[in-house]
Amino acid sequence: MFIVFLLFILPSKLCVSCRNPGKALHQSGSSDRLLDWKTVQRNLPWNVVILLGSGFALATGAQESGLSHWIGDKLHGLRHLSAGLIAFLITIIVTMVTEVMSNVATTTLFLPILAELAISLKVNPLYFMIPATVSASFAFMLPVATPPNTMAFSYHYLKVTDMVLTGLLMNFASIVIVALCLNTYGIRIFGIKSGLPEWANSTSCTA
Repeated sequence: MFIVFLLFILPSKLCVSCRNPGKALHQSGSSDRLLDWKTVQRNLPWNVVILLGSGFALATGAQESGLSHWIGDKLHGLRHLSAGLIAFLITIIVTMVTEVMSNVATTTLFLPILAELAISLKVNPLYFMIPATVSASFAFMLPVATPPNTMAFSYHYLKVTDMVLTGLLMNFASIVIVALCLNTYGIRIFGIKSGLPEWANSTSCTA
């Protein structure tokens, strides 16, 4: 933000013969700045800004309206399933949600709920939280899902259907890969299927 602010202040051409920097800035003229507001209005893709802002607004609305608590209650209904199946369903759910919400908002919404769910099931919280964190980056289908998607869509070479069809295949492949990695070398690296660890048990007790 500070760099952008400087672009409106710094001149595009300095008076080389002037020894006083303040006088050089004055002689350069107010219309010869590196950036002016007319250029911003003419070249800035405002549709991209509005599209990204809608994603953050949707995330805030989910928290303020109680949707996050509703999702938490629904996830608690998965307690009768096995831990492996719950982790697989969590990956699918988070992948779907992150298509309409930012990655940070998605992880902020789900991780506390998943940690509480894992502790209640006596499962290592990492077994639910790692696939949720990784799958929050599987935003391949919609332009609003992530800034790179929005930037690619803003050039009008792609249709929404093009992104949805391609992103659906990528999401499916990513979900399968996460499930395989989690239940193979992920178990050995993180020790995430050895019961409830002490740090999680102490956290639940102090809470």
